[in-house]
Amino acid sequence: MFKKLFGTDGIRGEWANKITPELAFEIGKAVAIIFEREGENNSIVVGKDTRLSCDVLESALISGITSMGTNVIKIGVVPTAVVPFSISHYKVNAGIMITASHNASNNNGFKFFNGNGFRISDEQESHIEHIISNSMDYASAPFDKLGKIITSCSSVRAYIKYIRNELKFFKPLKICLDCANGSSSYIAKKIFKGYNCKFISSKPDGLNINSKCGATSISNLIEAMKTKKYDIGFSFDGDADRVRVVLNEGKVVDGENVIYHLTKYNNYSSIVTTKMSNMALILELENNGINCVITDIGESAVIQGLLESSSYFGGENNGHYIILNKTTCSDGLLIAAQILSILDNNPNLSVPYIPFCQYEKAIQVKNKNDIINNSFIKDKIELCESLLEENGRILVRPSGTEEVIRILVEGKDEKLVNEIGETIKNSIIRLN
Repeated sequence: MFKKLFGTDGIRGEWANKITPELAFEIGKAVAIIFEREGENNSIVVGKDTRLSCDVLESALISGITSMGTNVIKIGVVPTAVVPFSISHYKVNAGIMITASHNASNNNGFKFFNGNGFRISDEQESHIEHIISNSMDYASAPFDKLGKIITSCSSVRAYIKYIRNELKFFKPLKICLDCANGSSSYIAKKIFKGYNCKFISSKPDGLNINSKCGATSISNLIEAMKTKKYDIGFSFDGDADRVRVVLNEGKVVDGENVIYHLTKYNNYSSIVTTKMSNMALILELENNGINCVITDIGESAVIQGLLESSSYFGGENNGHYIILNKTTCSDGLLIAAQILSILDNNPNLSVPYIPFCQYEKAIQVKNKNDIINNSFIKDKIELCESLLEENGRILVRPSGTEEVIRILVEGKDEKLVNEIGETIKNSIIRLN
């Protein structure tokens, strides 16, 4: 079944265009139906980020869930990782996070988790769409069987305690945290209470989430780190499942470096990363006897790789990292806690390899599928690959959430890499 609502990371879109209270209500009904356990007291956890539209979507979503006889546990504004944590804490059927992650405040969406805390399957996504398309076939519960709404913070308190237990550093570090005016704005202050921390972009007003701040716009954090007042800085995105790391003097730590240090810190013998990761990282780890499983881009692909390879750690160089023996989704706050512990022994987060040169660009297009399937573009990429030979690679792919074509060219010769990248970029622009 072709899915109209779901993308690579749940349902996401522009407010009042794709994302509406009416859709939220239908989603609530559908999720309650799919995860109902016969003969049990059914409940679903609902969390949200700081967008102005979250309150109305939360109300509509909860109305849909409770109309089918399923209870809701509201946990309020939390990072996405708290939702699967809460599923385990309360032992409920499923969880939904209302968020558009790193996107602007005029967007919103929904992330879905099953009773085990993992993202729902493709089949379950299709089932949700089927129920929404045939909503009139599903009657509401009788008046005396409607679901109840419970507001609870016990899982949030437990999560704060859990992350604080991961803080195992002893040096008196000065830390700067950019909360993107999002989900981490409140909870991070509780996690890092008692530590020498400065919080920036941590005063959400419903409209400023991800606005010139956070993991996708780290210039504010870089400028703060250039003052030399802090030893390390972390920048989260709107729902805090992504984190970027910046050191003193504004040095940005590559995602591959984070993957390397987390792998070594936890003594993993096998990891999962995506085809976007720098080839130098993969070669270094494999030379050290660490198996590297390479997957497609996206958290779902990484999790599938983790489960299939029985690995505990996987990551993407864009700031998503999953420690499967600790959580079931990417968690920026957990990663920040571990990086602080690593910093005790390696204050520069240095690595023993030299990254390959990279050219990366995101090109806004009218129709990403038409561009990516165009024979002219395919021929151009093939020609450029012949120039690189065995000393690099080219990856041109459509974004999973936007009308964007992403280009990655990698190799040892920086001049050649940049020339190839510009050639492909200009070819895409010519067709657009």
